[in-house]
Amino acid sequence: MTHPDFEAALREQLVATVADRTPGEAPYEAIRRRGRAARRRRMAALSAGVVVLTVLAGATILTAHGHSDARPATGLTVATDGTAVPSSTSAPSAAATPTPTPTGPQPPATAAQLTDGIGFEQAATALGQCLDYDRQMQARRQSAPPPTGQGAHPNRPPVHDLGAIADYRVLLAVKSTGDDNSPGDGINVVGVSQGEHPSEVICHQVDGKTSGLQAGSADPRAGGPAGLVNPDINGGKLYRQAMVDGHEWKLPYTWGSIGTYDPSVARVTVSYGNGPAVDAALDHGWFAATGVLTNTVTRTPHIKGYDGNGKLVYDSDDDKGYTKDL
Repeated sequence: MTHPDFEAALREQLVATVADRTPGEAPYEAIRRRGRAARRRRMAALSAGVVVLTVLAGATILTAHGHSDARPATGLTVATDGTAVPSSTSAPSAAATPTPTPTGPQPPATAAQLTDGIGFEQAATALGQCLDYDRQMQARRQSAPPPTGQGAHPNRPPVHDLGAIADYRVLLAVKSTGDDNSPGDGINVVGVSQGEHPSEVICHQVDGKTSGLQAGSADPRAGGPAGLVNPDINGGKLYRQAMVDGHEWKLPYTWGSIGTYDPSVARVTVSYGNGPAVDAALDHGWFAATGVLTNTVTRTPHIKGYDGNGKLVYDSDDDKGYTKDL
């Protein structure tokens, strides 16, 4: 027989073993918390996908329809409502209107028309400043009070309009060597208008400031046969030095020569001093040539024009209207 104490001990041991193997109450609160967290993660992932699609769609629209000045898509952030806004702003706003920039002059036909290290940007800036300078000088003259007792200023020049910078093409830019009449080295920039009546402006700058200009219309005189080549009447500004009191020219000296030509002319050459003849650039009805003078001269540049067959059709030596002596 089994001892009663042994049986009691055995029953207690069996009860304890069963208790260890019986599952406790299910952790419903923990399960609910984990479920809610999982749902939030899924919703966040879906929302992020929608925002990414929104930004990508916006970037596609900017690429298809954006202005050339549009900023890259990396300059956008995402607002709390999922819309793309400029990173510099704190809330969505209407697209800013691009600030219009002034239209500048057209560049020359060839790079050779920009000499002595003068870039197109510098030449265009100088030409624009020159036109502003002319307008300021006109306004100053017009506002000057007339002499006492006179109703109008007898020496007041007529008002003229050289036009807007957008009407011009840079024809030539050369270094300017100072002389007795205009001291200080600088630059000369020639701009020609593209209107119905072509005109030219020769702008002189020293140290980045306009010190003078000459302006005129294309020379309508006959020139050579049938006006095939017409040296510009103001061209002397580009190849002369005003050395008074017997002063010697400052050499070497960068010179320029400009004028108009007829469409039948296919080639224009210019020689000056002892230098070789150089081919002028032909630019929308204007010719422009430049070179370096190494000797003092007494004669103006020698200009020749040729037709498409190489035949000489213009020689400045035969042009009665062209000044040949300095």
